[in-house]
Amino acid sequence: MFHALSLLIMLPLPVILNPASAQMPPIGAAAASEPAASYRLAVRLDPARQELSGEAEITIDSEAAFELLLNPRFEAGPLRIDGEPVELRPHRHGALQRWSVPAGVAGRTLALSWHGTLAGLAPDVEHRDTLGTQEPVADPRGSFLPSSSAWYPLVAREGRALLHAFTLSLDLPAGQQGLVAGHLQSESARGGRVVARFDFPHPAEGIDLIAGPYRISEQHVRSSDGRPIVLRTYFHGELAPLAAGYLDAVRDYLALYESWIGPYPFTSFAVVSSPTPTGFGMPTLTYLGIEVLKLPFIKDTSLGHEVLHNWWGNGVYPDYASGNWSEGLTTFMADYHYAERAGADKARAMRQGWLRDLSGIPSGADRPLAAFTSRMHGLDQAVGYGKAAMMFVMLRDRIGEPAFDRAIRRFWQTQRFRVADWDDLRVAFEAASGQLLEPFFTQWLDRTGLAEIALSGGRDAGDGVGVTLAQNVPPYVLEVPLRIDTRAGPTLRRVRLEQARQDFEIELDPGDSATRVTLDPDSLILRRLHRRETPPTLRELQFDRRTELLTLGDDAFTSAARTLAARLLDHAAAPHAADVAPGPDPLLVIGDEARIGRWLARHDLPLAPPEVAHRGTVRAWTLRLPSGTPLGIVAADSAQALANATRPLPHYRQQSWLVLQDARTIARGVWPAEPLSVPVTRH
Repeated sequence: MFHALSLLIMLPLPVILNPASAQMPPIGAAAASEPAASYRLAVRLDPARQELSGEAEITIDSEAAFELLLNPRFEAGPLRIDGEPVELRPHRHGALQRWSVPAGVAGRTLALSWHGTLAGLAPDVEHRDTLGTQEPVADPRGSFLPSSSAWYPLVAREGRALLHAFTLSLDLPAGQQGLVAGHLQSESARGGRVVARFDFPHPAEGIDLIAGPYRISEQHVRSSDGRPIVLRTYFHGELAPLAAGYLDAVRDYLALYESWIGPYPFTSFAVVSSPTPTGFGMPTLTYLGIEVLKLPFIKDTSLGHEVLHNWWGNGVYPDYASGNWSEGLTTFMADYHYAERAGADKARAMRQGWLRDLSGIPSGADRPLAAFTSRMHGLDQAVGYGKAAMMFVMLRDRIGEPAFDRAIRRFWQTQRFRVADWDDLRVAFEAASGQLLEPFFTQWLDRTGLAEIALSGGRDAGDGVGVTLAQNVPPYVLEVPLRIDTRAGPTLRRVRLEQARQDFEIELDPGDSATRVTLDPDSLILRRLHRRETPPTLRELQFDRRTELLTLGDDAFTSAARTLAARLLDHAAAPHAADVAPGPDPLLVIGDEARIGRWLARHDLPLAPPEVAHRGTVRAWTLRLPSGTPLGIVAADSAQALANATRPLPHYRQQSWLVLQDARTIARGVWPAEPLSVPVTRH
């Protein structure tokens, strides 16, 4: 994940076989260290003509029946088994062509050729956030063929693509360089063509093919167990000066995670530039937009996240049927770890951001962490990344850092290149800590929502202080931090809350007395923040399906406003009439500066705050009505300025306010929050 931009860096999604379950990316069903199939592929790609042809030999290590799947863009030759043609015709079911292959072909070699024409990049590709809709794309500026598009024949059984090892020969015109995951065995040029051969001997979820007009830079290092590793950048020409810095950063990340987890499992890692501002992580490589790679902080944030995915997600595969743990663990060990290295304030701010996001999820819209498979909306990101990472923060606090690190190494050693689930993680942490952790995992994985804690009754107890904590039912079991301000200074204590309502008496040093008690001052536990602790942000509007939209301006403004709203929100917003005051539902107002000013005055609402007033070309801010309903406002100097904000503004939904100047964010912030505390009274 691009944390600083809130732009997702995604794992490659294995092909979706069942359109009805499109939000659950299926993976290989076999929880084994050996692949269930092996491929020999020869692929010829002509980006200028948008043409692809290929030949596949596939060995299946099973007698069970299976299916072959292929994108309908392609025409396939006859299927052969051990050289003999088989009378099987493809049929369409869902979005793909399918061949149903009967049982009894174990250990035999299947052969199939295919060819077809691919989609091209849009003319305004630099303004697009992804390479289309996961369809295979070919273009001289950059080609991307994701495994999720079934651009090559996939073997599937019971609705899931089988894990497979592969070798692949990629034939491209001169001037183009291409790659897939794995080890680059050889590269040769002949007759105006370049042929590269790759080997991936591990069980893979899919093959993602990338090509472009790349300049390649290399650095050679050794893994912690002595194996050679080749680091490469495949960069468009304008990025060539950045190559050395990216190679050094990858080297340092590999050293960090090898010392923390275990040896890097592959022989290479590549950073590859994309003509769009998208981002993906695959085994042995990451694919990031040209403009993204130019950002100075990417090497310190998102790059390390993607390197770590080679252990979690691409080295141990999550069992999507029981929930995707890999994004949360990667967020904890990458994004959060970097924040901790930057200081306690940075780490606290990250935890507070996760809790604000989670607290902004409306009641009834939440889902349990065990149901998270991949990010489709912002709500998925809040749960699958933030809630999961926060769970690991609490787990480390509970068992201690040494036990946590032992569990991480144990999990890697036992699950390397296997499909693992949350239970496998729990077993590793139990073995390392000697603690029974099933209740802990169950309450955070299987329950929707968060703990809601109320603090009351600060009482002077002579030699200590008394407080009352209450929570929602059924009650959570929580180690709740309390900061006690005393005459001698603040002290932090923890109390075990396991009932709906509990009274606590906390002893203090002799002669000392308390003045105030604050609940969880450093945001160390998963809980729904009280309204006083939660300043309004754009995220609240994004998550709430009741959010309405009011556009103020001419036709050009209205068009730009609707486009921006579609990007900002997770849902289609119902219209709100300009002459109607804000009601009980959240409201997003987008338009030109003058009309917005008149609308605010007409409804007795405060004008633009000083943080944004008279600054930049686009100003966005939030406020909370007396009823508690959030209101978001985006005011622009022109329709063009509003259109320019469409891409950057949605990356700052965690903010309460921001100012943009010509599509560049020049100021942003979160309104101050008030901690939940009570004074200590004396009787």
